[in-house]
Amino acid sequence: MITLIIHADRLLTPVAQPSKGSEMRKVSEEFDVDIVIEDGKITDIRKHKNADIYAPLVTPGFFDAHTHIPFIGSRSKEFLMRSRGKTYIEILQAGGGIHYTSKLVRNATEDELFNVAKTYINKLTSHGVVGIECKSGYGLDTENELKQLRVINRLKNEMPNKIASTFLGLHAKPATDSGKSVEEYVSEMKNLLETIKSQSLADYVDAFIDKGVYLPSDVEDFFAKARELGFKIRLHADEIENVGASIFGVKINAISVDHVLKITDEDIDILSKSDTMVTLMPSTSFYLGEIYAPARKLIDAGIGVALGSDFNPGSSPIYSPAFVMHLAIRFLKMEPEEVLNAYTVNSAYVLGYESGIIKPGYPADLVLWKTSEFLDIPYMFQENFVEHVFIDGRMVV
Repeated sequence: MITLIIHADRLLTPVAQPSKGSEMRKVSEEFDVDIVIEDGKITDIRKHKNADIYAPLVTPGFFDAHTHIPFIGSRSKEFLMRSRGKTYIEILQAGGGIHYTSKLVRNATEDELFNVAKTYINKLTSHGVVGIECKSGYGLDTENELKQLRVINRLKNEMPNKIASTFLGLHAKPATDSGKSVEEYVSEMKNLLETIKSQSLADYVDAFIDKGVYLPSDVEDFFAKARELGFKIRLHADEIENVGASIFGVKINAISVDHVLKITDEDIDILSKSDTMVTLMPSTSFYLGEIYAPARKLIDAGIGVALGSDFNPGSSPIYSPAFVMHLAIRFLKMEPEEVLNAYTVNSAYVLGYESGIIKPGYPADLVLWKTSEFLDIPYMFQENFVEHVFIDGRMVV
């Protein structure tokens, strides 16, 4: 039996998984305690006696509930295009955006994609991220969607992080030079579901349901097949315009609807009566100069909110959880306790992991910080306060 003892001058942890509404303000705080770890699990929290390692502050590790790893290449020119007034959809329709990255991904080998993804995941980990969602969606055909999913599977096997895999074949409409209609492409992706299931290449299925991409009516049969095969469902929902995506997510029992910048009060009321969570990524609003999601309304309605970076080369080349937390407090008007719950227990829940709480029986997925003040992390977001990161009791940073 392997035993490790961490002395925490201050310990902060959520208390329930998932936490919704007012529960998101509940955080347990203890001082001068030892966290006893045996074989990767927390077995005891006790008053300090002796320890192997010390930290001013210990929290659960973060789970980034929404990224677009693996991808390759830069879209820095689009940054300038946006500053000159071009919109996300205009760039996409001009052959940029997702389709530009798709060309790079198609030309890359699996090893190249893996090595770039590994570098990004190591950077995320160095900032306290223990769990990550990875998606396909830049292949946009059978061969290359499968290639991305195989890379994610390899990341699962070779990286210490807790990785959830999502099939996002319906990330964009087919390119104009593909020779495929929208109906033909959706049918191709629907037919791919059985292969993905038989090879255990994805845990979740997602689609971009919004203006200029797909409408709920375009993907009803696709998601009926996904649910029949036992996939869990997530959605990119109502980010650019409200097209009924959030309500569609409730209808198909989605684990999470993501973005929801243009969600209505009526939608929020319906969501509040369901089990569907909401994943918010204020970094995307910041980068695109868009409005921010109504987090305060969502939480006050009793909905569970998770946080993610939306890390991708076009609309959120941002992976720092400290910066995401800064934006969540400043622009989403979330309380620090809500932010901690959102980035730990709730994001872990969305990704299908029992984690994000420091108590006996839970995995030792922990961050040891150089500061004792949690607010320092989003306040001085340019400073990485991470001292050590543990995943299942193993020090990875």
